[in-house]
Amino acid sequence: MRLPVVSRSAICDELPPRPAGFAPGALTDAQGRAYTYLRLSVTDRCDLGCVYCMPPSGEEDHGLRKELLTFEESARLVRVFSEQGIRRVRFTGGEPLVRKDMVDLVGLVRDASPQVESLVMTTNATRLGTLAEPLVRAGLRGVNISIDSLKPERFAAITRGGDLRKVLAGIDAARDAGLTIKLNIVALRGKNDDELYDLVSFAWRIGAIPRFIELMPLGEAANLPADTLMTARDIQAVLLQSHGQNLSRPIERDAHRGPASYLANPSGQRVGFITAMSDEFCGSCNRVRVTARGEVRACLASRRAISLRDVMRGGGDDDDLAWAIHWALSAKARGHDFLNPRETEHQNVGMSLIGG
Repeated sequence: MRLPVVSRSAICDELPPRPAGFAPGALTDAQGRAYTYLRLSVTDRCDLGCVYCMPPSGEEDHGLRKELLTFEESARLVRVFSEQGIRRVRFTGGEPLVRKDMVDLVGLVRDASPQVESLVMTTNATRLGTLAEPLVRAGLRGVNISIDSLKPERFAAITRGGDLRKVLAGIDAARDAGLTIKLNIVALRGKNDDELYDLVSFAWRIGAIPRFIELMPLGEAANLPADTLMTARDIQAVLLQSHGQNLSRPIERDAHRGPASYLANPSGQRVGFITAMSDEFCGSCNRVRVTARGEVRACLASRRAISLRDVMRGGGDDDDLAWAIHWALSAKARGHDFLNPRETEHQNVGMSLIGG
């Protein structure tokens, strides 16, 4: 059967019947890449509207709340993924903490999937002030916090109205609760490139690892001027020229934990770089994504999807889900085509619908 389109950014593929004798095994694709890392989106909504991510409204597809996975469906999916080798789960959005009772979902996933070794979250931290400790009790171990400026007015401009004080309070709460913290920074030429070292210094001061993410031409970001992009080399040059930070020592990348590569200064302080544009890491990709509406996406840059939600709500058993996941990954392309002028599909991918 052909699965219905469940969001404006998806092209839902036809799922063939499960073959007789299919036995779920470790997740791999046609290129031999193995998958151990699941990024699970829980909402497309956000309480901020970052210019490179969210539409000004703060959500991509208004009016489809009933299409979201329930907590029980999400926990079931993670269990099925964990039985096929997934060992790290990241909750994403939108902003995960705008989803009501998010602490309960973390606990459900922890209890349903004891094979999962690490539960982490990407968040803007605006709600961590009250939720950090409950999240730790539920099983969360780390947060990646998005912050692109330490100047209140500039932060408000980049996020379309965000309050920097709430984010800083959330960071303090995360530290107090014992969460491991990484700071995600999108370097934007002409917007925050004069405070890149300030952001690095702030991260080091609070015991966090700063990571710069190259701007990708997805959704809203595709509408920004092309020269807004700063590559890792551009960022390193700014840090060296302006502040003497010589990031010359490479740190071996742990491909099982994420896409960042790291450099260190002579004192051993690290800075991470996610180089999707200047030095793609597709050959070592180990991540699979499930959207808040239950679409399994093999690649962030692709609109191809299979609806796991529909498999579940249609009465499918766990082997049916495992087959759908294997089928989705089997067609994964070798790379992302961001730099191919003949390919524009990624420009129609809503970042917050997929979970980044």
